This record gives sequence, structure tokens and C-alpha cells, in this order.
Amino acid sequence: MFDSIDELRFFVEVYATRSIRAAAETLGITPAGGSKRLLSLEDRIGQRLFNRTTRHLSPTTYGEQFHQHVVGIIKSVDAAQRALSESSGVAGRIRITSSATFAGSYLSGVVSSYMCRYPDVSVELDLTDRMVDLVAEGVDLAIRYGALEDSTLIAQLVSPCRRLVCASPEYWRLHGMPSCPEELKARNALTIAGQDRWVFAKATEQRTVRVRGGFSATMGEVVRHMAIDGHGFAMLADWHVAEDLKAGRLIEALPDWSVEPPIGIFAVYPSRENLSPAVRSFISHLKEQVKDRPLFF
Repeated sequence: MFDSIDELRFFVEVYATRSIRAAAETLGITPAGGSKRLLSLEDRIGQRLFNRTTRHLSPTTYGEQFHQHVVGIIKSVDAAQRALSESSGVAGRIRITSSATFAGSYLSGVVSSYMCRYPDVSVELDLTDRMVDLVAEGVDLAIRYGALEDSTLIAQLVSPCRRLVCASPEYWRLHGMPSCPEELKARNALTIAGQDRWVFAKATEQRTVRVRGGFSATMGEVVRHMAIDGHGFAMLADWHVAEDLKAGRLIEALPDWSVEPPIGIFAVYPSRENLSPAVRSFISHLKEQVKDRPLFF
């Protein structure tokens, strides 16, 4: 009746979030792909699982009953997978790519604890800010952050995060704290890879601002240091500047505005087929670490 357990996982995620888009982002697929998956499931079982309007989604009576059974099925499958993994042991080699910034601030600690937990797995960490072709370069897993894009690769959401505008206390004191996105145009922007078109949203409003500045770098870590030194304002990920915000080295501006599109940190790999126990265990370990030691405060 079902193509795979992933079909049921998607149904359960839609049930929990009441949103096809949110469920798709969590499971690393596009909203269009998620809608198609849900419609296919409904067609095969011959029942409508959700009532849909343009603004609301709610489970049907059959959907409520179906959910009770599906949750049990997924728990049983997960328990079987864990038992198989534990009984067979985890060994081998993983080649992982990540940005140097994320590895230095967070991922290296995760790799260290993983190697203590799975001593028979060897890890090769390739640190680069370029977009690596996983298949062509023989990379097993990429840890990437940004907006989820259509891709032939498989992506699992590790943690949602957001981008924010920040500068040093001294910079805001000298140039004034902006009260709206448009006021950024009169201040000096520190940009990553020359990205100067920023989109902000608040409630039903959306504003696009083209910022200007005298400094740009291809690495966010360099931009972060320039912001701390008072050379201007920057847009950086919350996990990247969490410690700086907590210590007062940087101060967030426009906290009521969100930066579009939403971003997250994803575990990306070429295919679900024949995913090695080492890669599977590393993704699980990373998710556990993020839960126990959040990326931001």
C-alpha cells in the first residue's frame, strides 16, 4: 500500500505541524514534493486525510484514526533500526564537508564526541565555504546552512536558525540604531560575498533593502571580526554570533523584523539508498548534540 516508511513519516509530520510546508522543510524536501507525496498516499488508501483551505489544514476523522496506527508503525520501525545498528556495530570511514566557520565554532566538538562514542569510525573533515559536489568528490555528508533549495540530494533539517543584523555597541552609538530596514542604507554594511540585497519581513509586510559598504569577504568569520571591531553592521547567523550577543560584543538591530528566506542547518547526502551505518549514526549524533547543546541561546 505504501511506497516507503518516508511516506508515513511525512504524514505524521504534517499532522504535527498542520502545515505541508513546515513538514517538508523538516524532512528536507520541497513543499511541492511534499504535497505530491501526501496526495499519492491519499489516492492509494482511498481516503482524504486532511481538510484543506487556503489558510488552514486539519485532519479528517479518518486522518485522526490513521494517525494513531501510523505512529505505532513508525516507532516499531525506528526500534528495529536501532536494534540492528547496535547489534551490528558501527565502523568504517566518513568524509564530511562543512564550512570552516561552523566547524570551528560547533562541529569540531560534535566530531570529537562522536569519535569517542564510535571509536571504529574514522572521520575526514573537509573544511571549505564552496559548494562541494558530493557525488563527484566522493563526500559522504555535507553540513550546510542556508535556505533549503530544490536538489537531487537528500537533506535532513538539523536545526532551524535565523539571520540577524548586528554591530558593535560603539558603532550603534556613533551612527544610531536603525528603527526600520530602510535606515540601513545610510550606514556602512559589511557583506559576505558581496550579497547586498537583503529582504526583511514583519507580519504581512516585506521590504527589500540594497545596502552599501566598504568591506566584503567570502568568509562570515572575517565579517564577524570586522563587525566586532566597529567597522559597520553585518547580517550573520544567530549560531555564529550567539556568544558575541551574550557577551555584549555585538548588539542586534531590528529584532522585530525577520530576514527572508528562512534558513536552517541541514545534513545533506547523495541518496537514501544504502546509507552507511556510520553516516546514519553521525546524523543521529549531531541531532542529539544540538538538542543537548543548542546552537544559540
